Amino acid sequence: MADSRFDEARTAFEEALQLGDALAASALYADDARLLAPSAELFEGREAIAAFWRAGIESGVTHIELESLAVEERGDVAHEIGCYLLRLEPDEGDAVVDRGKYLLVHERQQDGSWRWAVEMFNPEGSPALRPGTHMPELRKGREQ
Repeated sequence: MADSRFDEARTAFEEALQLGDALAASALYADDARLLAPSAELFEGREAIAAFWRAGIESGVTHIELESLAVEERGDVAHEIGCYLLRLEPDEGDAVVDRGKYLLVHERQQDGSWRWAVEMFNPEGSPALRPGTHMPELRKGREQ
């Protein structure tokens, strides 16, 4: 079941990364949030998470899509499971498309807003090289 509070956060995150704005992307996380990325150290705190996404943008992240499959809310905590698609276009080399699954733990803040408290994502396998092709869509009918 869709929940606009969480849908809006996903959309804001996608737009921030596509604009190359790691600070805006990290604003969706709680101050003490944790990010568990594949083959990387644990990133703790909004500043460290902003640095992670900044490095991704500098490495060529140009597009991300998050598709929520399920959200369950229990009091001041909700967890979300979904699929992601990430496109990386490095300065040198072929474009890479990474698909996988993610888990987000949302936490209601003292001001009533929801922020991402924990994020973990896991690729399906080795990212696929996509030389000279346009990006495949995660969501059907979504404009590029």
